[in-house]
Amino acid sequence: MTQEDTAASRSGGHLSERSDLSSVVVASAEIELGGDDANYDANSLKEAAAAAADTIDETKEEEFDVIKLPESTHTLLFTAPIKSPAFRFSFTIAALSILCLLLALSNNIILRGGGEIPANVGMAVKVAQYASIFIALLMEEEIPTGLYLLRRIPKAYFKSKFPELCYHKFVASCVLRICVGYLFLVNVLFILMRAREVLDIFFDFIALQFLQQLDDIAFNLARMGVFSKSLRAETTNKYFRTEFKKEVDKAEKSRRISLFLKAIYFMNLIGLLCGQIYVSRKQSRGDYQCKSITVIIKDEVWEDSVVQVPGKDIEKMVLIYPYFNGHYNQDGSSHDGRPVYVEQNKFDGTEFSTKVPAQIKYCKSIRAWVFTHEYIRKRKSNSTRDDSDCPWLLRSEETDVFDIEEVQGPWQIWAGVIGRTDVDIVCNECSEDADCNLNGVCKNDGKCECYNNEEGVTFIGPHCEVRLKDDCRTIYGELYNDTWSVVPTPWDDKGLWQSYDRPVYRYQGGNPLINDTDVVVLAYSGDRWFGVRQRQGERLFSKEGQEFLKAAATNYHAFWDRALQNGTVVVSDATTKDTPVGVDFYRIGERGDQFGPYGALYPLQLNNQTGRGVFRCTDSRPVVYADALPFPNITGSGRRISHTEELFDTYLWLGDPN
Repeated sequence: MTQEDTAASRSGGHLSERSDLSSVVVASAEIELGGDDANYDANSLKEAAAAAADTIDETKEEEFDVIKLPESTHTLLFTAPIKSPAFRFSFTIAALSILCLLLALSNNIILRGGGEIPANVGMAVKVAQYASIFIALLMEEEIPTGLYLLRRIPKAYFKSKFPELCYHKFVASCVLRICVGYLFLVNVLFILMRAREVLDIFFDFIALQFLQQLDDIAFNLARMGVFSKSLRAETTNKYFRTEFKKEVDKAEKSRRISLFLKAIYFMNLIGLLCGQIYVSRKQSRGDYQCKSITVIIKDEVWEDSVVQVPGKDIEKMVLIYPYFNGHYNQDGSSHDGRPVYVEQNKFDGTEFSTKVPAQIKYCKSIRAWVFTHEYIRKRKSNSTRDDSDCPWLLRSEETDVFDIEEVQGPWQIWAGVIGRTDVDIVCNECSEDADCNLNGVCKNDGKCECYNNEEGVTFIGPHCEVRLKDDCRTIYGELYNDTWSVVPTPWDDKGLWQSYDRPVYRYQGGNPLINDTDVVVLAYSGDRWFGVRQRQGERLFSKEGQEFLKAAATNYHAFWDRALQNGTVVVSDATTKDTPVGVDFYRIGERGDQFGPYGALYPLQLNNQTGRGVFRCTDSRPVVYADALPFPNITGSGRRISHTEELFDTYLWLGDPN
C-alpha cells in the first residue's frame, strides 16, 4: 500500500468516525423528541452534542500528537551507520553549520567596530532591537525540536520502534540541535547589542537563519538525489516514515511536555530581554561613551567676544580659543539624548571651585555637537537673536552620532563671523598600558598611572604623554644664563605645579632686569607659554600664602583670569612642546588696533634667529665660533657679542676659543 493510499484510508476512517458520532447525536435527539413533546429536554440535546464534540477534539489531538523524525541531516547522525557516507555527510554539514555560527559570533564580538557596543542608538533602532527578539524566538526551531523529541520519545519507546539503532546517538543528535539553537540566540543577542542601523539587524538575521537551516537544505538536496544514490536512499528509508503516537495513558506527561516547552521559550525570552535592557540602560547613561576627553582647539582668536557675567555690565574681551583647551568630563547630565561634557580645571583635571566652566553638548535643533559658555554671547544687543535654543561658539558638521569621538570633519567657529577650524578630541581613558604610551600603567578604572622619576623622567598628562626630564627641571636662559625651576607643591601627587598638563617654571635668579621681590612664572596656557610677572609676589610662596597659591593654581584659567592682559610680558610661538625648551619667545610691546591680539611681538632669540629658542635644559653654555656668525663685530679674547633690545641690554658669553 502506498503512502497516498494509507493517507486516504486514514482520512476515510476519520470521516467514518465523525459520521457515526453525528448519528449518535441525531438518534439521541430523536429519542427525546419521539417520547413526549411536553417532556422535551433541550439540555439533554446540548449535553449529547458537547460529548460528541469532545470525542472529535480528542481524535484531532491524537492526530496532532503523531510525530515523525525530522527530515534533517541531524537525524542521519543516529539513523545512518557511523562509517557510511550518509553519516559523514551529515557530520560535515553539522560541523560546517557550527563553524559558520562560531565565525559569525567571533565577528560580532571581536571584529565589528572593535567589538564595541555603540555609544547609543536612535529610537527606530531600539524598537527594531526589541521587536527582533520576538522574531528570533519565532525563527529559532532547533531548541524546541530537540527538547520535544527528547521528552516525547523515551528510550523504551525508541527501542520498540528501532531496536537496531543506538538511543545514545539519538540523544546526542538532539543535544546538538539544542547547542546550535543557543549558538544562534547568542549571535542574535550580540547582533542586537552592536546594531547601529535597522536594516543591519534584519540582514544579519537572514544570514543567521540560513546558517541554522543548512541541515534542512542539505537534506532536501540529498533526497532529490543531487549528491548520490546512497544518500537519497538514506533520506527516504523507513525511519522517516515511522510514526510516534501519543501514549493515551500518559496525558499528564503530555501536559508537562507542553509546559516545559513554554517554560523554555519564556526563559529564552527573558534572557534576551534582560541582556538587551541591560545594554540599553548603560547606553542611556552614557556608559559606553568616554567619560573624560581632552579637547584641543587650534590657535583661533575672537578679538571682540561679548561677555556678560551675572551682576556685571557687558564687556568685550579677546577670546583666544585655546584658553579653553584641556580636560572635559561627563557630569552625569544629558542634552538631547547625549552626555554633556564639562570643562575641568587646568591644574589636575578636576572640577573648578570658583570658575563657571564651558560645556560641550549635542543640540538636536541644529544636529550638531557644540562648544558653548553661558557667559559668552555672539551679540551685545539683546534685540538680536543669538540662537537662544543653542547658543554655540563652535559647532561640528551636521551629524546624528552619539559618541563625540566619532564626529568628523572641521568645526565651524564664531569669531565675529563664521569660520572653520579643526578640533581634536581624544579620550582620556585607557584599556592597556600602550594607551599610556608605555610611560605608565593602565589601572582598572581606565586611567593611566604615570611613572614618577622613571630613569630620570617624570610623566604627566592623561596618557603620560608629557615628559619632564630631571635635567629639565631647571632650565637656563641663553641671554643671561638666568635660571628657572619647576615649582614643587605639597598638594599634588607629582609634587608639581601644573597648567594645561605642563609644568610651571618659576624664575630663580640671574636676570638683572627682574626685581627679586617679583614672581615671574612660565605657564602654559592652552597652546602657548606665557611669561607672567606678579609684582611683590614673594608672599605667595610663603607659608601663609600657600592656601591662596593653591586656590589660584587649581582655579587658574587663562581667559577668565585675563592672563594676557594681567602681567604677561612674554609669549611663545604656538607649540605643543612639553617644556619651554626649544621654543621661540617674544616680548610683548605696544598694544592696540594696529597690532595682533598679543600686541607687538619682539623676538627674544639671539640675533632674532627663528627656531633658536631661548631656554636650554643644562647649565652648559653653547659655543658659537666667529665664522659661523652673520656679523663681523667680534674682537678680543673671551669675546662678547653686543645684543640690545628694549627689554634686554646684555652680553652673551660665547666661550674661550682657546
